Amino acid sequence: MALLTWDSSYSVSVKSCDFEHQKLFSLVNQLNEAMKVGKGRAILADIVRELEKYTQTHFYAEEALMLRSNYPDLAPHRLQHQEFVKKVSGFRKELESGDSGDSLEVLSFLQGWLANHILKTDKMYSSHLNSNGIN
Repeated sequence: MALLTWDSSYSVSVKSCDFEHQKLFSLVNQLNEAMKVGKGRAILADIVRELEKYTQTHFYAEEALMLRSNYPDLAPHRLQHQEFVKKVSGFRKELESGDSGDSLEVLSFLQGWLANHILKTDKMYSSHLNSNGIN
């Protein structure tokens, strides 16, 4: 069973953002599934690298939509994105320095941050983007 299950409660009513959020859920679930069979550390570095790369692409696209529609809370939203990238980058640097990493710490952070960010922060832009023709 997936750790994070996508359902309509996570939808921000913007198709591209929903699709990208589902990809992030998939990466978290891949780590969770590997941990269940004792292989979390084996794929941790790959998942962290993929998350770092993919979130930067996703955040750029999401922020571009907010910029295009003059979303008034873009600056604090962008700051949350930057803090996430910094945290994930920190995980990657630890792993690259030879630290075997704590897959449970990474998983816990990702699960909490993604669910909270989508359900609270991202939901705040839904109606603004929709009212500006972005669906």
